Amino acid sequence: MKAIQRIFVFLLLFLPLFIKAETKEIPFTLDDRDRIIRTEQKVEAIKAEMNARFEGVDKRFESIDKRFDQLFNFLWAIIGIFTTMMVSVFGFAFWDRKLSLAPLKREDEKLKSVLMEYSRFQPKLAEILRNAGML
Repeated sequence: MKAIQRIFVFLLLFLPLFIKAETKEIPFTLDDRDRIIRTEQKVEAIKAEMNARFEGVDKRFESIDKRFDQLFNFLWAIIGIFTTMMVSVFGFAFWDRKLSLAPLKREDEKLKSVLMEYSRFQPKLAEILRNAGML
């Protein structure tokens, strides 16, 4: 058992010496550096182009918002005009009805007074007016 432990400890201590870790360095050349710089420049150009396009889209949305505001203001004006017209028409109709019925009411009152006056001398007419609820 002790022999197995010693072998195990021996292997653990000297295992890194038995295994060759091959580390191959990859040379970093000037071409690689230039390639990275060109890639960064292309990425920056793409970012600038995207920002320009987003600004254009933002301007379009702002102009559309202004158009919607103008449209809503126009619709409110149309609603106001329509409401004013309807109120005017109904007001005129009620005023005209009241104005046109006033002479008829006066004539009706005159007719009632004449019938009541005549019913004093005609008992049959007085009975008819009583049945109708006018006396």
